[in-house]
Amino acid sequence: MSKDITITLSKEIEEFLIKRSQKNQISVEDTIIQLINEQQNRIITFKEGFYYDRLKNSLFDKNNKKIKLTNLQNGLFNTLLRYEGEIVEFNTIHKEVWKNKKMSIFTMRNIVKRIRDLSYYGIIKNHSNKGYSLGDTL
Repeated sequence: MSKDITITLSKEIEEFLIKRSQKNQISVEDTIIQLINEQQNRIITFKEGFYYDRLKNSLFDKNNKKIKLTNLQNGLFNTLLRYEGEIVEFNTIHKEVWKNKKMSIFTMRNIVKRIRDLSYYGIIKNHSNKGYSLGDTL
């Protein structure tokens, strides 16, 4: 389905679209499509009413209350989001979240446990001797 739609843009929005399209070296039309797609993929819905808002970079509960995560918890969760649908190996998590600084597997397990305590157990899946992945999304 393809229809031509005409809309009137404010000067600020027009300037924003032009700057973004120039930055990304794509047309204004493609920039608008990209922005619409970003909005459509903005929310990741998990079970038990939890969801992650990519724009706000935050996890929320079923009452729309923001779940406060520490820097390490947020780093781990964001790493799992980047590899959505894949098992993220312990070494990758160590490299990306801890920046190769000293840490034990017990520290990583405690971070996962704390995220589960703040949300629900199934939000992060354990893959024995391999790593972690995000839980099922809706």
